Amino acid sequence: MPSRKPAASALAARLAVLAASADDAAFLDVALPLLASKQRLDREAAASALAARPLPAARDALRTLYFELDADGLKRDQGTTIRATIVRALTAIGDTRDADIARRASETSEIAFGEDIAWTLRALGLRLLAELSPDVFPYYAVERLDDNRGVGGEPANTAFRLLAATGNFVPLYQWLRQPDRDPAAAVQVFELFADAPAPIVERYARGAAGIALRRGDESMLTLLAEAIVEHEMDALYAELEATMSAKVSDALYGYLAVVLAGTNRPPLLAILDRQLHAGRPRLVLEALRIRTTPEQAAILERWERGDD
Repeated sequence: MPSRKPAASALAARLAVLAASADDAAFLDVALPLLASKQRLDREAAASALAARPLPAARDALRTLYFELDADGLKRDQGTTIRATIVRALTAIGDTRDADIARRASETSEIAFGEDIAWTLRALGLRLLAELSPDVFPYYAVERLDDNRGVGGEPANTAFRLLAATGNFVPLYQWLRQPDRDPAAAVQVFELFADAPAPIVERYARGAAGIALRRGDESMLTLLAEAIVEHEMDALYAELEATMSAKVSDALYGYLAVVLAGTNRPPLLAILDRQLHAGRPRLVLEALRIRTTPEQAAILERWERGDD
């Protein structure tokens, strides 16, 4: 009597064992039939195993399944679970011929019960495209900068991070300069933009500081001040003093005083020296007394003597 083929569930169990072995051929002998199975759970198991152990020999089968599922995603792969796993596997394999799937994934939109359920796939598609086609990637990423319908502002968050990581700061600059941006989102994007060429960061920060002061946006003022100090933008030190001289909260004023004192840089200590006489001396004194350096001790001595 001819031997019967193992049931799909048995193959899935065997796959888990083979995934931990060093035998690629045996692993593929089980993974590829499961990938072609009509059972969703078996396909998921095979795709997950291949994402964890990406083998170029499985690439054609992964592509075939992707396009099969994508032909009717809401019916065949609702939630894009399997397609997302395939994209992860293809990212690890790194074959430039898969840029077509990256492009398709980055623009896939599927709505179920009024919810966008394909945002994870779009984010993963952008990551794959950045790896495989860096010249084309920025154009697709720009299309996603306001696509923040997923958890954590995805896939917009991924688009911003990848653009910054690949040195494509112009789209971030343009996005930041648009009016009425959500302050919380603008703060996060500026953190990424701070690695752009210093003159451009300074140009943006100067204008943004003025706008933030008028709006009373202390989150943005905090981030701008941190960037100015961290990147030693001495051309913008006047913006720090202007912020401390404005009607900001004691919490922000005290924090800025601590940040400036912590640098122990002469031009920033000079700001604190002036603020002792024209600002909020109690908060400045508290900042200078945290870890008093000789330079800061000299400022405190002049204050105690009543020197101007």
